[in-house]
Amino acid sequence: MKRINFIAASLILIIVSGVWAQDGEVEFLYEFLRGTYHVIGRWPDSNESYNGKLVITSKGNHLQVLRSINGEEIEGVGRIATVTADKIKVLMVEFSQRGRQYEATYIIDSDLDNFARLTGYLYLKTGETKRPGLEALFIDHHSIERSKAISH
Repeated sequence: MKRINFIAASLILIIVSGVWAQDGEVEFLYEFLRGTYHVIGRWPDSNESYNGKLVITSKGNHLQVLRSINGEEIEGVGRIATVTADKIKVLMVEFSQRGRQYEATYIIDSDLDNFARLTGYLYLKTGETKRPGLEALFIDHHSIERSKAISH
């Protein structure tokens, strides 16, 4: 009987620690993704390219994403989502621009300096996208140096 109780307690601990690990991983990713990025992209179903800045900040249980593309500022909402059978964590961002609802899905990676680097697809939320848009986000090292100087 003691052995069964030990096994049951061990299983519960493993399950609970897995949940805690997932919460910790999401919290880490929210912190890891915060920052100012250079963005280069192409609109869905178009050959029109664009560039600009994207600022990610934490806001409660989600991320606030401020897009400044070709002089137009758009606010979006980001969240970490788990996709595929391998349970890969991605950044999902929703925003509205030019009267259309968009969603972007970014693969989270890091550059050689261990800052976030994001690449992803951009598509219409209505599901009408025939050819997804593309975006690549690179950390703005100049903004990091500025924030270090301010905090010292």
